Amino acid sequence: MQKRILPALALSLALLSGCADAAAAARAAMSPVGGSTGALGAANVVASAAEELDFVLKSEEKSDQYTTDDGIALAAYQYTIPVLRVETQDGQILKTAATAAQKQALDVATAFNENFTNWVESTDFSGFFNWAQEDYALRKEEGQSWETPYDEEFTYTFWRSDRLISVAGEYYSYTGGVHPNTVLLGWNFDLQTGRFIHPAVLGADSEELQTAVTAEIIRQADQRAIEGGYAPTEMYWEDYQDIAARWPDYAVAFSDGGMTVTFSAYEMASYAAGPQTFEIDLDFLKPYLSEDGRALLGIPEE
Repeated sequence: MQKRILPALALSLALLSGCADAAAAARAAMSPVGGSTGALGAANVVASAAEELDFVLKSEEKSDQYTTDDGIALAAYQYTIPVLRVETQDGQILKTAATAAQKQALDVATAFNENFTNWVESTDFSGFFNWAQEDYALRKEEGQSWETPYDEEFTYTFWRSDRLISVAGEYYSYTGGVHPNTVLLGWNFDLQTGRFIHPAVLGADSEELQTAVTAEIIRQADQRAIEGGYAPTEMYWEDYQDIAARWPDYAVAFSDGGMTVTFSAYEMASYAAGPQTFEIDLDFLKPYLSEDGRALLGIPEE
Protein backbone atom coordinates (compact mmCIF):
# COMPACT_ATOMS: atom_id res chain seq x y z
CA MET A 1 0.00 0.00 0.00
CA GLN A 2 2.96 2.28 -0.25
CA LYS A 3 2.75 4.58 -3.26
CA ARG A 4 2.19 8.23 -4.04
CA ILE A 5 -1.22 9.62 -3.18
CA LEU A 6 -3.71 9.75 -6.05
CA PRO A 7 -6.26 12.51 -6.74
CA ALA A 8 -9.87 11.61 -5.97
CA LEU A 9 -10.89 11.63 -9.63
CA ALA A 10 -8.14 9.20 -10.62
CA LEU A 11 -9.10 7.02 -7.70
CA SER A 12 -12.76 6.99 -8.72
CA LEU A 13 -11.91 6.17 -12.32
CA ALA A 14 -9.84 3.22 -11.13
CA LEU A 15 -12.63 1.97 -8.89
CA LEU A 16 -15.09 2.08 -11.77
CA SER A 17 -13.09 -0.57 -13.62
CA GLY A 18 -14.25 -3.21 -11.11
CA CYS A 19 -11.07 -5.26 -10.81
CA ALA A 20 -8.31 -6.06 -8.33
CA ASP A 21 -6.21 -3.19 -9.68
CA ALA A 22 -8.92 -0.76 -8.59
CA ALA A 23 -8.66 -1.85 -4.99
CA ALA A 24 -4.88 -1.61 -5.19
CA ALA A 25 -5.21 1.98 -6.44
CA ALA A 26 -7.37 2.84 -3.47
CA ARG A 27 -4.90 1.27 -1.06
CA ALA A 28 -2.15 3.34 -2.63
CA ALA A 29 -4.18 6.52 -2.44
CA MET A 30 -4.03 6.89 1.33
CA SER A 31 -0.77 5.20 2.26
CA PRO A 32 2.41 6.74 3.61
CA VAL A 33 4.97 7.11 0.86
CA GLY A 34 7.57 4.37 1.08
CA GLY A 35 5.72 2.73 3.94
CA SER A 36 7.40 4.80 6.61
CA THR A 37 7.18 8.46 7.51
CA GLY A 38 8.79 10.60 10.15
CA ALA A 39 12.41 11.38 10.81
CA LEU A 40 12.75 10.93 14.56
CA GLY A 41 14.95 7.86 14.63
CA ALA A 42 14.51 6.16 17.99
CA ALA A 43 13.32 9.23 19.87
CA ASN A 44 11.39 7.82 22.81
CA VAL A 45 8.51 10.25 22.97
CA VAL A 46 6.12 7.84 24.68
CA ALA A 47 8.49 7.42 27.58
CA SER A 48 8.76 11.18 28.21
CA ALA A 49 6.34 10.87 31.09
CA ALA A 50 8.25 13.47 33.10
CA GLU A 51 6.32 16.13 31.20
CA GLU A 52 3.12 14.02 31.33
CA LEU A 53 2.21 14.47 27.69
CA ASP A 54 -0.32 12.27 25.96
CA PHE A 55 -1.31 11.51 22.38
CA VAL A 56 -5.03 11.79 21.70
CA LEU A 57 -6.72 10.79 18.45
CA LYS A 58 -9.63 12.94 17.31
CA SER A 59 -11.69 13.15 14.13
CA GLU A 60 -11.91 15.98 11.63
CA GLU A 61 -14.72 16.21 9.10
CA LYS A 62 -14.08 17.25 5.50
CA SER A 63 -17.02 17.52 3.13
CA ASP A 64 -18.34 19.28 0.05
CA GLN A 65 -21.15 18.85 -2.47
CA TYR A 66 -22.24 20.10 -5.87
CA THR A 67 -25.74 20.56 -7.22
CA THR A 68 -27.24 21.69 -10.51
CA ASP A 69 -28.78 25.14 -10.84
CA ASP A 70 -32.17 23.60 -10.17
CA GLY A 71 -31.02 21.90 -6.98
CA ILE A 72 -30.32 18.33 -8.12
CA ALA A 73 -27.46 16.77 -6.17
CA LEU A 74 -24.66 15.67 -8.52
CA ALA A 75 -21.71 14.76 -6.31
CA ALA A 76 -20.68 14.85 -2.68
CA TYR A 77 -17.87 13.67 -0.47
CA GLN A 78 -17.48 13.30 3.27
CA TYR A 79 -14.23 12.22 4.87
CA THR A 80 -13.81 11.57 8.58
CA ILE A 81 -10.06 11.94 9.03
CA PRO A 82 -8.05 10.91 12.11
CA VAL A 83 -6.06 13.72 13.68
CA LEU A 84 -3.40 13.06 16.30
CA ARG A 85 -2.78 15.79 18.83
CA VAL A 86 -0.60 16.22 21.89
CA GLU A 87 -2.22 17.12 25.19
CA THR A 88 -0.75 18.22 28.48
CA GLN A 89 -1.72 16.71 31.82
CA ASP A 90 -4.57 19.20 32.27
CA GLY A 91 -6.06 18.36 28.87
CA GLN A 92 -4.77 21.40 27.00
CA ILE A 93 -3.78 20.95 23.37
CA LEU A 94 -0.06 21.48 22.90
CA LYS A 95 0.51 23.69 19.84
CA THR A 96 4.04 24.99 20.30
CA ALA A 97 7.05 23.39 21.92
CA ALA A 98 8.94 24.87 24.86
CA THR A 99 11.08 21.78 25.54
CA ALA A 100 12.84 19.08 23.53
CA ALA A 101 10.31 16.47 24.64
CA GLN A 102 7.43 18.67 23.53
CA LYS A 103 9.05 19.18 20.13
CA GLN A 104 9.53 15.43 19.71
CA ALA A 105 5.89 14.83 20.59
CA LEU A 106 4.67 17.45 18.13
CA ASP A 107 6.93 16.01 15.42
CA VAL A 108 5.38 12.58 15.98
CA ALA A 109 1.87 14.01 15.67
CA THR A 110 2.88 15.86 12.50
CA ALA A 111 4.27 12.68 10.92
CA PHE A 112 0.95 10.92 11.57
CA ASN A 113 -1.29 13.76 10.44
CA GLU A 114 0.56 14.54 7.22
CA ASN A 115 -0.37 11.14 5.81
CA PHE A 116 -4.05 12.07 5.91
CA THR A 117 -3.97 15.83 5.39
CA ASN A 118 -1.81 15.48 2.28
CA TRP A 119 -4.39 13.16 0.77
CA VAL A 120 -7.27 15.54 1.44
CA GLU A 121 -5.32 18.47 0.04
CA SER A 122 -4.40 16.51 -3.09
CA THR A 123 -7.92 15.37 -3.94
CA ASP A 124 -9.50 16.74 -7.09
CA PHE A 125 -13.15 16.97 -6.13
CA SER A 126 -13.86 19.60 -8.77
CA GLY A 127 -12.76 17.02 -11.37
CA PHE A 128 -14.98 14.44 -9.70
CA PHE A 129 -17.86 16.89 -9.98
CA ASN A 130 -17.12 17.62 -13.65
CA TRP A 131 -17.29 13.93 -14.38
CA ALA A 132 -20.66 13.71 -12.60
CA GLN A 133 -21.86 16.79 -14.48
CA GLU A 134 -20.97 15.23 -17.85
CA ASP A 135 -22.72 12.00 -16.88
CA TYR A 136 -25.81 13.94 -15.78
CA ALA A 137 -25.93 15.91 -19.05
CA LEU A 138 -25.61 12.71 -21.10
CA ARG A 139 -28.36 10.97 -19.15
CA LYS A 140 -30.61 14.00 -19.50
CA GLU A 141 -29.98 14.10 -23.26
CA GLU A 142 -30.84 10.41 -23.56
CA GLY A 143 -33.95 10.75 -21.40
CA GLN A 144 -32.53 8.72 -18.52
CA SER A 145 -33.20 9.52 -14.88
CA TRP A 146 -30.55 10.70 -12.42
CA GLU A 147 -31.29 8.62 -9.37
CA THR A 148 -28.17 8.68 -7.21
CA PRO A 149 -25.44 11.33 -7.03
CA TYR A 150 -21.77 10.42 -7.15
CA ASP A 151 -20.50 9.90 -3.65
CA GLU A 152 -17.20 9.38 -1.83
CA GLU A 153 -16.83 8.66 1.88
CA PHE A 154 -14.02 7.78 4.21
CA THR A 155 -14.48 6.60 7.79
CA TYR A 156 -12.22 4.83 10.26
CA THR A 157 -11.94 3.05 13.59
CA PHE A 158 -8.80 2.68 15.67
CA TRP A 159 -7.14 0.79 18.47
CA ARG A 160 -4.11 1.84 20.45
CA SER A 161 -1.65 0.51 22.95
CA ASP A 162 0.72 2.77 24.86
CA ARG A 163 2.94 2.79 21.80
CA LEU A 164 0.93 1.78 18.72
CA ILE A 165 -2.01 3.40 16.96
CA SER A 166 -3.71 0.99 14.56
CA VAL A 167 -6.20 2.57 12.15
CA ALA A 168 -8.72 0.58 10.10
CA GLY A 169 -10.18 2.71 7.31
CA GLU A 170 -13.07 2.25 4.90
CA TYR A 171 -13.21 4.11 1.60
CA TYR A 172 -16.59 4.08 -0.16
CA SER A 173 -17.15 5.30 -3.71
CA TYR A 174 -20.18 5.39 -5.98
CA THR A 175 -19.70 6.74 -9.50
CA GLY A 176 -22.87 5.70 -11.26
CA GLY A 177 -21.96 2.09 -11.97
CA VAL A 178 -23.83 -1.10 -11.25
CA HIS A 179 -22.73 -1.07 -7.63
CA PRO A 180 -20.63 1.02 -5.25
CA ASN A 181 -17.10 0.05 -4.29
CA THR A 182 -15.70 -0.24 -0.80
CA VAL A 183 -12.00 -0.57 -0.14
CA LEU A 184 -10.66 -1.44 3.31
CA LEU A 185 -7.35 0.04 4.45
CA GLY A 186 -5.02 -0.19 7.41
CA TRP A 187 -2.21 1.85 8.97
CA ASN A 188 -0.05 1.10 11.99
CA PHE A 189 1.88 3.96 13.55
CA ASP A 190 4.64 3.70 16.14
CA LEU A 191 4.33 6.58 18.60
CA GLN A 192 7.85 5.99 19.84
CA THR A 193 9.62 6.42 16.52
CA GLY A 194 7.07 8.58 14.73
CA ARG A 195 6.84 6.15 11.81
CA PHE A 196 4.26 4.03 10.06
CA ILE A 197 5.36 0.43 10.31
CA HIS A 198 5.08 -2.62 8.07
CA PRO A 199 3.26 -5.37 10.06
CA ALA A 200 5.96 -7.96 9.34
CA VAL A 201 8.50 -5.98 11.41
CA LEU A 202 6.75 -7.15 14.58
CA GLY A 203 8.27 -10.59 14.13
CA ALA A 204 11.46 -11.81 15.74
CA ASP A 205 12.06 -13.15 12.24
CA SER A 206 9.88 -11.18 9.82
CA GLU A 207 9.98 -13.93 7.20
CA GLU A 208 8.94 -16.56 9.74
CA LEU A 209 6.04 -14.40 10.93
CA GLN A 210 4.93 -13.70 7.39
CA THR A 211 5.06 -17.41 6.47
CA ALA A 212 3.14 -18.48 9.57
CA VAL A 213 0.38 -15.91 9.07
CA THR A 214 0.18 -16.79 5.37
CA ALA A 215 -0.41 -20.46 6.25
CA GLU A 216 -3.09 -19.49 8.77
CA ILE A 217 -4.89 -17.25 6.25
CA ILE A 218 -4.85 -20.04 3.66
CA ARG A 219 -6.13 -22.51 6.25
CA GLN A 220 -9.03 -20.22 7.18
CA ALA A 221 -9.78 -19.44 3.53
CA ASP A 222 -9.87 -23.11 2.56
CA GLN A 223 -12.13 -23.94 5.49
CA ARG A 224 -14.47 -21.05 4.61
CA ALA A 225 -14.73 -22.23 1.00
CA ILE A 226 -15.37 -25.86 1.96
CA GLU A 227 -18.04 -24.87 4.48
CA GLY A 228 -19.70 -22.87 1.73
CA GLY A 229 -19.71 -25.86 -0.57
CA TYR A 230 -16.91 -24.66 -2.87
CA ALA A 231 -13.43 -25.71 -3.77
CA PRO A 232 -11.02 -22.90 -2.77
CA THR A 233 -10.17 -22.15 -6.41
CA GLU A 234 -13.89 -21.78 -7.13
CA MET A 235 -14.43 -19.25 -4.36
CA TYR A 236 -11.16 -17.33 -4.75
CA TRP A 237 -8.88 -16.26 -7.56
CA GLU A 238 -6.60 -19.04 -8.78
CA ASP A 239 -3.55 -17.34 -7.25
CA TYR A 240 -5.26 -16.73 -3.89
CA GLN A 241 -2.40 -18.40 -2.02
CA ASP A 242 0.09 -15.97 -3.57
CA ILE A 243 -2.24 -13.10 -2.64
CA ALA A 244 -2.43 -14.41 0.92
CA ALA A 245 1.37 -14.42 1.09
CA ARG A 246 1.34 -10.66 0.50
CA TRP A 247 -0.96 -10.02 3.46
CA PRO A 248 1.23 -7.30 5.07
CA ASP A 249 0.53 -5.08 2.04
CA TYR A 250 -3.23 -5.23 2.49
CA ALA A 251 -5.48 -3.93 5.28
CA VAL A 252 -3.84 -4.99 8.54
CA ALA A 253 -5.08 -3.71 11.89
CA PHE A 254 -4.51 -4.72 15.50
CA SER A 255 -6.74 -4.95 18.56
CA ASP A 256 -6.78 -6.52 22.01
CA GLY A 257 -7.63 -9.85 20.38
CA GLY A 258 -4.77 -9.89 17.90
CA MET A 259 -4.50 -8.98 14.23
CA THR A 260 -7.11 -8.61 11.50
CA VAL A 261 -6.12 -8.98 7.85
CA THR A 262 -8.72 -7.94 5.29
CA PHE A 263 -8.73 -8.25 1.52
CA SER A 264 -11.29 -5.94 -0.08
CA ALA A 265 -13.70 -7.12 -2.75
CA TYR A 266 -11.79 -7.99 -5.95
CA GLU A 267 -8.49 -8.49 -4.11
CA MET A 268 -8.80 -12.18 -3.27
CA ALA A 269 -12.19 -13.01 -4.72
CA SER A 270 -14.98 -11.56 -6.85
CA TYR A 271 -17.16 -8.65 -5.80
CA ALA A 272 -20.02 -11.07 -5.10
CA ALA A 273 -17.86 -12.90 -2.55
CA GLY A 274 -17.30 -9.63 -0.69
CA PRO A 275 -14.28 -8.72 1.41
CA GLN A 276 -12.32 -11.56 2.93
CA THR A 277 -11.42 -10.99 6.57
CA PHE A 278 -9.11 -13.18 8.61
CA GLU A 279 -8.69 -12.96 12.38
CA ILE A 280 -5.25 -13.94 13.63
CA ASP A 281 -5.50 -14.64 17.34
CA LEU A 282 -3.02 -13.00 19.70
CA ASP A 283 -2.03 -16.40 21.09
CA PHE A 284 -1.15 -17.45 17.54
CA LEU A 285 1.03 -14.37 17.06
CA LYS A 286 2.90 -14.39 20.37
CA PRO A 287 5.50 -17.09 19.54
CA TYR A 288 6.56 -15.15 16.44
CA LEU A 289 6.79 -11.67 17.94
CA SER A 290 10.04 -9.92 18.74
CA GLU A 291 10.51 -8.15 22.05
CA ASP A 292 9.86 -4.88 20.25
CA GLY A 293 6.78 -6.36 18.57
CA ARG A 294 5.38 -7.38 21.95
CA ALA A 295 6.06 -3.87 23.25
CA LEU A 296 4.24 -2.32 20.30
CA LEU A 297 1.16 -4.43 20.98
CA GLY A 298 1.32 -3.80 24.72
CA ILE A 299 1.89 -7.47 25.62
CA PRO A 300 3.42 -7.73 29.10
CA GLU A 301 6.66 -9.64 29.55
CA GLU A 302 6.20 -13.24 30.66
